[in-house]
Amino acid sequence: MNFLYDPLPFAVVVGGRFYKIRTDFREWLKIADYWEKSDVSEQAKAILLLNVFQEMPPTDLLQNALESLIVFFRHDENLPEISNPSKKSTEKILSWSYDAAYIHSAFLSVYRMNLLEIPEMHWHVFLNLFNTLPEDVPIKQRMFYRSVNLSSIKDKNEQKRIRKIQKSIRIPQEKINAVQTGDFFG
Repeated sequence: MNFLYDPLPFAVVVGGRFYKIRTDFREWLKIADYWEKSDVSEQAKAILLLNVFQEMPPTDLLQNALESLIVFFRHDENLPEISNPSKKSTEKILSWSYDAAYIHSAFLSVYRMNLLEIPEMHWHVFLNLFNTLPEDVPIKQRMFYRSVNLSSIKDKNEQKRIRKIQKSIRIPQEKINAVQTGDFFG
C-alpha cells in the first residue's frame, strides 16, 4: 500500500468479505495497552480486539477475524519497536500509556496537533506520524536511551551516564502474582 495515493483501510477481510472496523488511533492505543497487561486473559484480549468491528463476523470466522485485525494493527509492520531487540531482556522501550505525555507533546511541537482535541485520526496515519517524528524529540530520545545496550559501551563514564538515564526513564514493570510466577517457571 502506498500511503500517498491508496485509500486508507476502514475494513478488514474476513472469510472473503469486508467488515468495517473502528480505525481511530485511540481505540487502537487502548487495545495496545490492554494487550500488554499480563493479568488479562487471552480471551479477554480477543474480546476487546473484536469490539472494533462495527458488524461482527460469524462466530466460525472469529480466528480469521482476529488475524485480520492483528494485520491491521501492525500496519505492514510499521508498529514502532515496543521491546528492545538489541537486549536479551523483556525491557520495553515504548509504552503508549507510560509515555503518553511525551507522545502528546511531540505531536504538539512537531505537527501542531493536539491529540486530545482531534476528533478522529486513522490508526495508520497516527503510526506514520509517530514513526517519522524527529530523533531529537523527547519521546524518541527516551526510546533511544532505553534501547542502548550498556555492554557495547567501552567508556565507563559514558556507561555510567547512560545507566543513570536509563534508570530515570525506565518503564515500570508490572508486578506479577504467585500464579503468574508459577506459570513462568512451569
